[in-house]
Amino acid sequence: MTFSVFIRKATAFLLAIFITIVPYTGFSKPGLQAKKDDCKMNISLISDVHIEAKGIFRTSFLKQGLKAMAKAKTPVDAVVIAGDLTNYADEPSVAKYYDIIKKYSPAPVVSVPGNHDIGHAGDRDVTDITREQARDNMIKYYNDYSGRELDTIYYSTEINGYKFIVLGDEVIDGGHWDMISMSEEQLSFLDSELASAPEGQPVFVCCHWPIKGINGEPTIWEDSGIDPEEYNVPAILEKYDNVFYISGHMHGGIRSEYVGEKFDIPMAEQVNGVTYLSLPTFGIVNMFGIPVSGTGAQLEVYDDEVIFRPVNYLTGRWYTNSAYTFELV
Repeated sequence: MTFSVFIRKATAFLLAIFITIVPYTGFSKPGLQAKKDDCKMNISLISDVHIEAKGIFRTSFLKQGLKAMAKAKTPVDAVVIAGDLTNYADEPSVAKYYDIIKKYSPAPVVSVPGNHDIGHAGDRDVTDITREQARDNMIKYYNDYSGRELDTIYYSTEINGYKFIVLGDEVIDGGHWDMISMSEEQLSFLDSELASAPEGQPVFVCCHWPIKGINGEPTIWEDSGIDPEEYNVPAILEKYDNVFYISGHMHGGIRSEYVGEKFDIPMAEQVNGVTYLSLPTFGIVNMFGIPVSGTGAQLEVYDDEVIFRPVNYLTGRWYTNSAYTFELV
């Protein structure tokens, strides 16, 4: 890394925290309530909860966050948890995660597998299972929770008539510690599910990994995203209208729109007609933005627009200078 690149990243890091955190630039605390009337779907979005069976803090954070969602003035229709459900992929932690969401979530949970849930199997000698076994555990526990009989790590579901498509690591040829591996079957599944979505409605693609070069990936965590030269997910997404891609993984933190534009690290942006939403980490410290735990966003769907509103579920604080509105076509 050159000195000029280091200075640019350090400046972005400090400004991302400062401009988002000073009170007069966007704090609001009205409780969990939709911004407008006639909300068609109200979704709570969090990512990277990193549950450990014997852990205290992150399990407590998740419980308290879900309890806050249960008290929302505008009922939550679903909760999306965009990956790294556990920290080390061990089965006791997977069981703990599902026990928490069963007990405390006020609505169905769309669970998205992340690199820690599969690629980190065996990490730090917590468990000696293989990545293939970790993948199969994620499928098994999701089936037990949802009552489905899936045999793939990827799937789709509907909330209030809106389609959610979940992508995941298939562990091809042993997989990779941090990156996703995807078959042609999974890419074809994504294409066909998008094609079958109701015309004029938004459709939500949930994948733990961001897309390379989008949402500030080169600055926040270079080479952490899906490379279109390997898996051309963007080309599939761009074939359809009103597609929203929801990811986590980067631990990027909540950032104001100003910081996103100035340093090219936006939480939300549209590229070639696709809207990409990058979630902060809920359970572990963030960077390039609000560093605290408990952060996520509310996603509100209306007849003609979708609103993305970052919030801290542990404090109830909204970050109004980090909110985005996207018109539907």
